[in-house]
Amino acid sequence: ALAAELGPNTRVNGLAPGFRKSIEDKTLLNGLGTVEGMGSAAAFLASDDAAYITGETLVIAGGMPSRL
Repeated sequence: ALAAELGPNTRVNGLAPGFRKSIEDKTLLNGLGTVEGMGSAAAFLASDDAAYITGETLVIAGGMPSRL
């Protein structure tokens, strides 16, 4: 809704981190995310490479499904 309200000149996206120690061994990448990884995802969404992405939530959870 916010992306539709603010577009086309403003992109609206979200990051959904999946940091939970109890599921570390259940992720496809067998580990927890890092602050640097989250920063890289944010930098990507702010870059020209993501110029055609808006209204999305990028789940950063090591391959862990967003709903268990």
